Amino acid sequence: MVFRHDIAVASIAGLCVLGAGFAIANPAGFPGVRQGGGADRAAELIEDLRAVDTLPDTIRRVPEGETPDADQTVALDDHDLFVLASATGGASGAVPAVVSDTTGTASPQPVEASLQAGDDMANGSVADAQGATSQPVSDQAGQKFGFDTVKNKARALAATAYEKPSQRLPSAVANLGYDDYRRIRPRPRTADWIDSGSSFQVQYSPQGFLFKDRVRINMVENDIAAEKRFDPSKFNFYDLPLSDEDKASMGFAGMRLTTPLNSAGKFDEFLSFQGASYFRALGAENHYGISARGLALSTASPTGEEFPIFKEFWLVRPAAGTQEVTVYALLDSESITGAYRFRARPGATTEIQVDAVLYPRRDLTHIGIAPLTSMYEFGPQDPLKGREDFRPRVHDSEGLMIRLRNGEWVWRPLVNPSQLEISSFTSEMPYGFGLMQRNRDFDNYQDLEARYDQRPSLWIEPRSDWGPGHLALVEIPSANEFNDNIVSYWRPDAALKGGGEYEYSYTMYWGDNAPIKPSFAQVEATRVGVPINNSANRLFVIDFVSGNNALLDGAQIHVSSSAGTVQGVTLQENPVTGGRRLTFELSPEGANVAELRALLMRGGSPVSETWLYRWRR
Repeated sequence: MVFRHDIAVASIAGLCVLGAGFAIANPAGFPGVRQGGGADRAAELIEDLRAVDTLPDTIRRVPEGETPDADQTVALDDHDLFVLASATGGASGAVPAVVSDTTGTASPQPVEASLQAGDDMANGSVADAQGATSQPVSDQAGQKFGFDTVKNKARALAATAYEKPSQRLPSAVANLGYDDYRRIRPRPRTADWIDSGSSFQVQYSPQGFLFKDRVRINMVENDIAAEKRFDPSKFNFYDLPLSDEDKASMGFAGMRLTTPLNSAGKFDEFLSFQGASYFRALGAENHYGISARGLALSTASPTGEEFPIFKEFWLVRPAAGTQEVTVYALLDSESITGAYRFRARPGATTEIQVDAVLYPRRDLTHIGIAPLTSMYEFGPQDPLKGREDFRPRVHDSEGLMIRLRNGEWVWRPLVNPSQLEISSFTSEMPYGFGLMQRNRDFDNYQDLEARYDQRPSLWIEPRSDWGPGHLALVEIPSANEFNDNIVSYWRPDAALKGGGEYEYSYTMYWGDNAPIKPSFAQVEATRVGVPINNSANRLFVIDFVSGNNALLDGAQIHVSSSAGTVQGVTLQENPVTGGRRLTFELSPEGANVAELRALLMRGGSPVSETWLYRWRR
């Protein structure tokens, strides 16, 4: 389970294996932080903290000899809000877990997971401030740096026993609370590359709070890599009870890259790395939502999930005017190491080319390539049950889209299930797949703070042969919007052998839409309810729209279910959208689960996406 937060609530959820099921511990709130309230909690927390007598003076305190800067008066903005980690621990309230495939078969399956995700910010906007490189120390002795440098390091690391990353911190730093940690701010005008004429700047996050793993960061210039040393003088600690020795003991926990993403001259965050192998990116006008990982290991498996970390980074200084920035990363975990190259080009849709070379320490049978992590709580396709919410829908992503090699496009609406659900799609590597946020109408979300209508979609296109396998979709029960409960990744059929070398390349597209879409109709909305005249049935209403709705004239309906019977199938023109509305009922007839499929065809060829849905009683 992934614990996440886009706004302001600070609590930790833990999971542990309990027999043939899984349990979720009750969230434990941090002092002074009340659970719930979604984005409204951000404003409440700010008001709570501003009520502290000493805080106004604290957040405006200017170090001696420095000129006051407007950035120093902004102590509690969206930049301070972080994604939090899950931590394994005690749990209560066991919930039966069931793993199903697309045929509807099911078997008991426990799950154990814990997560650390990256720095989160409601709109990606940050100040021009962070620790700059100061007298860097090179560990390559002047050797020319390249991707081979990282691969050689990963290969050598895989031949040695795994060593956990350093978490040696004074108790005052290790025990920093949520609010105290987020008050550690960079001093103005200390971002790397700030005066270089570059289109990019780099900012950093220190160790502390939940971010205890120390990350090594190197700067690359003229093909020479030099380690960047953590300099506490580049940060404002205000009146936190940290000694000079405490501050000097800290290191880097992550980094963020900024660029004029939304307006000229204003550097906004568009890419961040922090926590395990998690990273996030934004397209123009997006708010952080979905995240990605370098690698997934044993997701939702009986043995428990393993979370590799990016333990070292190399940032290549881009030439002035260059619109692309390159980051290298070294991945490490108990079972595997890896060398990664990220070539990021921000824009309306931010494009990141990823090249990964993996070196298993042992044979691995369950890995996830290009893993995506998102959140779905409720919406018309899976209505909220048991409580009221003023918002019509709450999700970072609403569906899984797949472009198959046979020309078929698949749309699978996401659900917040009552039990763990695992689905498999396609035995052949697809042209592309992604977790998408299609609906961009604010009226359908009504959340002024979270702005779910502006969360990015994330589309993946393989650039190398990944071999046979299947696309996995994991949906985890979640009681609120603070848990990332959706995971999708490509799982190879063949095991990765210890001592081997495996290459995977793909391109990521972060933004409102995928760079390509089908020439025929797509699913605009899925709505699920109960028929007025038969409460035992389930009613499904699916709206298809196309750039050329004339394609749908004379379309034939193909609807099927793996269980029960499909009744009352109708297709009618939707005068509001210009598309077509498909309506049908499912009579379960005693079945507890049914795999539904719908498609519009004309002349023997599809004129719509293939709609898939798993219904469970």
